[in-house]
Amino acid sequence: MAKTTEISIRCEHCRNWFPSPIFIGDRESFDTAMLFNNKAQCHHCKKMTGCDKENFRARFEDGGFMGSDT
Repeated sequence: MAKTTEISIRCEHCRNWFPSPIFIGDRESFDTAMLFNNKAQCHHCKKMTGCDKENFRARFEDGGFMGSDT
């Protein structure tokens, strides 16, 4: 199991990246997690944005993941 080193979110409004308030410890847990209808406040534009796998960028010890909206 590769440990998670970073999870970032791409804001749906300003398109900037910021650290996710949701953190998942390893790749296996991330792959099986059902994340939907979560919201987070963007650190740049201060608007609420979706916080789901679609706009996640995750880095693991052995590679990474980018959502379909990133």
